[in-house]
Amino acid sequence: LLRRAPRASPPRLTKMGCSTSRSADVASAKLFVPELEELATMLQTALKDNFETVETEVTECIDLTKWGCAAPGIGGNCRIIDVGGVPNLLDPKHHKTAIFQLPTVAEQVGLKGAYIFGACAASHLVVGVNAELMPTEHISKNCRCSKYAKVVEDGSHIMEAYDSPEFGLLGNFVACEGKTTPVVKVRVKKRKGEDNFVTCMRKGLAKALEESKVKVDGAKSAQIGIGGVFKVVSGKIHGHVMPDFKKTVMIDGPEVDEWLNFYEMGPDLTCLSVFLSGDPAKADVGKHLTLSFSP
Repeated sequence: LLRRAPRASPPRLTKMGCSTSRSADVASAKLFVPELEELATMLQTALKDNFETVETEVTECIDLTKWGCAAPGIGGNCRIIDVGGVPNLLDPKHHKTAIFQLPTVAEQVGLKGAYIFGACAASHLVVGVNAELMPTEHISKNCRCSKYAKVVEDGSHIMEAYDSPEFGLLGNFVACEGKTTPVVKVRVKKRKGEDNFVTCMRKGLAKALEESKVKVDGAKSAQIGIGGVFKVVSGKIHGHVMPDFKKTVMIDGPEVDEWLNFYEMGPDLTCLSVFLSGDPAKADVGKHLTLSFSP
């Protein structure tokens, strides 16, 4: 179930810098917002060569609390937010200090009390070690259904409830009012290509925008931001969990991939996903981040 920012509000990506303070650097950029029907067609085209079965349609959002989320919907004044960044993960000097608060993030994007979901790092002050965090929190409703996953001593991983608004290092989020609104429903079966579900959508949207020559604010090409929740109903996924902090500086790429722990996961997973077709702000934003949990 995918949602883009509604036309009734300014469609924006907000990039928050690598600081814990309220005066942290904040940059924003406008995003291209197609009608949902157009988006459904774009996603159908993006996915059809990579999956044996692809179905896309515009429909009312189901009650996502049944999937373990803290709000029934993902609509209402949507914002896509990128906080911190990969440099915080790569350099040990940031590991203990790059700590953020979801309520502060919501305030800084002008949506105090928002429903926030997405993918980020857990706070080591809460968990005790570096860990993955799947936040789903409706701040004004005081409703938190977030979970975290960490690697334990024997190399396996565990998942538990996370009772804090604090997160660390980096995060990609959607902030909204948590309303039930129309969304694009996407159903796929049997992958036959190389790209995963989210990467396939992201690349397909980027290609469609490049071919359409759509521009926003004079940029060479417009970008789309997507936030959504999807369910792994059957089969398995190849997912990662970050281990505890590495004590030496890492170089992004193969070294990070080798450091991560990968596991076969699923089925019955709720996946929280935020992705961009490209970087509209030229602010080194993360193009995609998806994490999953068992509801």
